Parts: sequence; C-alpha cells; structure tokens
Amino acid sequence: MRRNAPWPVLLGLLVVASLAFGYDYPLSSTAIREAYLLGTATNGASEDFLAQYTHTLPKLNMGTYTSDVRIETPYVQVAEHARQTVNYSAQDALKDYLSAPPSVFLMQLDICFGHKESQSMKFKITQNDKELAPISVERSPYFAGGRHGPSQVIGEHVMLQFEASEIESSPLTVEIETPDGRHTETTFDLARLK
Repeated sequence: MRRNAPWPVLLGLLVVASLAFGYDYPLSSTAIREAYLLGTATNGASEDFLAQYTHTLPKLNMGTYTSDVRIETPYVQVAEHARQTVNYSAQDALKDYLSAPPSVFLMQLDICFGHKESQSMKFKITQNDKELAPISVERSPYFAGGRHGPSQVIGEHVMLQFEASEIESSPLTVEIETPDGRHTETTFDLARLK
C-alpha cells in the first residue's frame, strides 16, 4: 500500500525545487502559488526560508545591538503578504499579483554606528560590476529598544527601493561605510534566492 507524502515533506521539496531557478521577475503563476504556500506554511518552513533574506553584519554591531541587511524580492513580498493576511487564498494571491504586481525590489539597512544628527552612512549596491541606483531612499534613525528607559538612537535605518526588472539572477553586493570609519559588505546570491 502506498502512502501519500506528508504535507511538510512536500512543501520542503517544493521550496528546494523552486530555489533551483533563482530570482525571476515577473513571477509566473506557479511561482505565485509557491510563494503563497510558503507564506501560509505552519511548519516553520516559512521562517527558515525567509531567514536567507537577512544578513547580519558582525563588524557593525554595537554592544548587544546588531546591524543587518534584509532584502524583499517580489516572491518574498507575495509570501509575506500571504503570511500576514487573514482568510487569504492562493486564488487571491494570483488575482492580486496579476492585477498589480509588486514592481519593486526592497532592501532594508539597519546599521549601528552611534548616530549623530548630521551623520549618515554611505552605501553602494552593485551587481555584475555595475552600481545599482535606487528609485527611492528613505532614511530615519535606528533606535535601540528601551526596555527600562527611553529608546536611544544607535544608528541609521534606510529603506531602498529598486526596479524589480533591473535586478538580475546573480550575486548582489551591499557595501556599507559608517561615519565612524567602519566598512563591511555582504552578498546575496540571487541565483539561489527567489
């Protein structure tokens, strides 16, 4: 007698198989359904998968506070929307994406450096030896949570938007230089990420 594979195993195989194709834009109907299933998974697969999209930068930590870079591809945006929306179906995800596809690739930088009002960090985003220019940059202070007192500014929070169609399925490098002279970089391999 043959048994059907359990749901978590099938979802895991689906995620692994989908990673073989890397970053792609616009998303196919199949990719939208995969992102929806990933976002609504309750077995921990969603958290494990999404962890790949955040890189911690140990060289830029400040005490117990960490710096990190997070990217959100259109695939991740579909998965996140499905995860956060109540009573949302795969058909809803398809309809929403096909009627108004996310056209941006998002990047969030939370960088520690002991921020002062007049100081901003510098960043450079490159892919295939070409610098990418964001279509939108929003800067704000990066706050440390004040558990036993007021929050304090420990750095800078930057939200970047890029045209999703300008991003390729190849390594994407983020270089950061803080006003206090620290420099680091991290690379997301978009040939392996959706």
